[in-house]
Amino acid sequence: MDKKAQTATEYLIILAVVIIIALIVVGVMGGIPGIGAGAAGRASASYWRTSDLAIPQYTAFTSSEDLNITIRNNLVNSITLNTVTVGADTLTCTPSSLGTGQTSKCFHDTAGSVCSASGATFSFEVSISYADDETGATYTFTGDGHKLEGTCAD
Repeated sequence: MDKKAQTATEYLIILAVVIIIALIVVGVMGGIPGIGAGAAGRASASYWRTSDLAIPQYTAFTSSEDLNITIRNNLVNSITLNTVTVGADTLTCTPSSLGTGQTSKCFHDTAGSVCSASGATFSFEVSISYADDETGATYTFTGDGHKLEGTCAD
């Protein structure tokens, strides 16, 4: 009789461990709203920090209603930025000509279209049109479908 109780207890413990692991995986993958929300923002930031036209820093504010991003040229040739669009907004960037490794500050007053409250999340498609200074060819970089995601600040 003692063996049956021990087997049942072991079974329940193993079942509890499996359920806990499943809940952790679902939370990390974003299956439960609010639990995995930070994972998407971290994945987005990681992608945009290392892409050909990187966005190593970006912030959306609720109080000033601004969207500020920094673009870094990770390409071999120098480029000239033509248009930078985040969501429906076209940003102004200075300087527009970037050598390899150089950065440009881009901003736009979005009039409240980005953040409704501090701590709210945003997710925007990015499109960067630029010209290769060496060849004169024009390209559009969209981040291979990766959106710019983050949390609104005050």
